[in-house]
Amino acid sequence: MDYLFNLDTARQAVDDVNGTVTIKPNVWLLTADDMPPMLFTPEDVAKLLHVGRPMVYNLMNSGELRSMKVGRCRRISARALADYVAAMDQEAFQ
Repeated sequence: MDYLFNLDTARQAVDDVNGTVTIKPNVWLLTADDMPPMLFTPEDVAKLLHVGRPMVYNLMNSGELRSMKVGRCRRISARALADYVAAMDQEAFQ
């Protein structure tokens, strides 16, 4: 999965606390093709985490990885995935 942003037409500068400037895409100016996914399938998440699909379903069933129903399908938001990885990262350093 490769997601590229068209920064020529959709960018905004954000000043960091350290005085550095970070270029972030302005999502309101992105086209549908340039927009990164906001919801992932369990299969997508399995590939991203390098685990099997059953493991992703186990994580969803246990509540460790938040998911939502869209119609009859389960989807994982980018935020839920980021939160899960951050929690695992924090747990690894304790």
